[in-house]
Amino acid sequence: MLNKLKSVKALDSVRWRMVGVYLLITILALVAISGTVTGLLEEFLVSQRTQTQLQATIELAERVAADIYISDTDELFSYIAERAQAMGGRILVLDSDSVVQVDTASRQNGSLLPYREVREVLREGSDSAYGFHYISRGEDEGIFSFDEESIWAVYYTVPLVRDGAVSGAVMFSSSIQDVVDSIAHVTQRITLTFAIVIIAMVIVVSILSGWLTRPIAELTSAIRRMGTQGYVRVNVKGSSEITELGQAFNRMSERIEEHDRTRNEFVANASHELKTPLATMKLLSETILYQDDPDPALMKEFFGDINHEVDRLTCIVSELLKLVQEDSSAGGLNFETIRLDNLVGGVCGRLAALAENKNITLTTNLEPVEMQGDGMRLEQIVVNLVENAIKYTDEGSVQVSVADEGEWAVFTVKDTGIGIPEESIEHLFERFYRVDKARSRSTGGTGLGLSITEKLVSLHGGSIEVKSKPGEGSTFTVQLPIKQKGGQANDA
Repeated sequence: MLNKLKSVKALDSVRWRMVGVYLLITILALVAISGTVTGLLEEFLVSQRTQTQLQATIELAERVAADIYISDTDELFSYIAERAQAMGGRILVLDSDSVVQVDTASRQNGSLLPYREVREVLREGSDSAYGFHYISRGEDEGIFSFDEESIWAVYYTVPLVRDGAVSGAVMFSSSIQDVVDSIAHVTQRITLTFAIVIIAMVIVVSILSGWLTRPIAELTSAIRRMGTQGYVRVNVKGSSEITELGQAFNRMSERIEEHDRTRNEFVANASHELKTPLATMKLLSETILYQDDPDPALMKEFFGDINHEVDRLTCIVSELLKLVQEDSSAGGLNFETIRLDNLVGGVCGRLAALAENKNITLTTNLEPVEMQGDGMRLEQIVVNLVENAIKYTDEGSVQVSVADEGEWAVFTVKDTGIGIPEESIEHLFERFYRVDKARSRSTGGTGLGLSITEKLVSLHGGSIEVKSKPGEGSTFTVQLPIKQKGGQANDA
């Protein structure tokens, strides 16, 4: 129950972290889009308004400059007032000293206007200038005075040029608040739309995150349970990356379970193998110990049996030490250039006496093969296979061959012995596995030789195959790469 609660909390934590991340990304994206859209809209509307009104002010200045000295004052004022009404703003005519000469609102006549736009035209010689001004409620900036609201306004200034000389300027002031209001309205609509989108995204992401994080939470819970409940599996569906992760976890769990099963079997089998000769020696020793007048011949027989069991015990311990050594030194082979045919020939020469004692014909067919490998481990492979073939052959022959097949060196041992049942072949390389336990004990077998052989072949990057039929003999074929990948051999 506690693990389940932890799993639920982990699921919620992961889900809301994902929601937070997606929401943050969405908000940032929407803010960027909103800012871009608003900026483009503002730039378009303001540019369109200012360019239109600036052009109208320029045309007005040209007309005023042409008529200012030939028209009477009333007629000029009427024209300027008419133009101000048509343009939707206020017009002021200034002299070269920035003093207002004509004001369509009749409020600033005779006043000096200190605005930047006026200074740029009359003092700095600009062809035109305009600027944005925020006029607060009740504030009188000289051109506009609004008691009810605050607005944004634009001041346009164009010089009055006559005969190449600047004699004054025309200033046109107009509210641009309608543009500002339009932009604010659009911004509000965009904000509202984006708020709805964000709410929808939160709902959708919450649902999707729950769907996406559930397998992760299940996997996390399974990992926690593995330490207390043994080996667990997760239910994986679909073909996503998370599914592949779940499948990888299941494979890992299976391999760990198989490893522990093998280890337990190894410990049990090793204990049994060690216990058998010890029990036999104890029984024989107690038989001798509790006899008052033991028969010398019987004692000699018992001591011979004890010696045999000691030899078996020594053999088992030696094989276990070899197995541990191979497991701990995986990948630590000492590669050198070796003539495999010479190595196999030497081993067969030493084992020829064992074959003769059983009236078995040991023949060899060895092609010259030079390869890279660990000489000591290769010799152990050859000894194990040839010696096994001789031990489990009562009559007939053992044929040993070495062949060069391009990138591979092929070592084969074929015998005419008792053979191996088909159901036993797949277990043949398991530790302590023996086809005929009674015969193995009589021949001194421990069930570890073939397991060690398969391990050594694998370390060399090779493979081993078995073909056999009961009563017809067995054939072991070992394929070894002539050249090792990732390193050069050290010439012996």
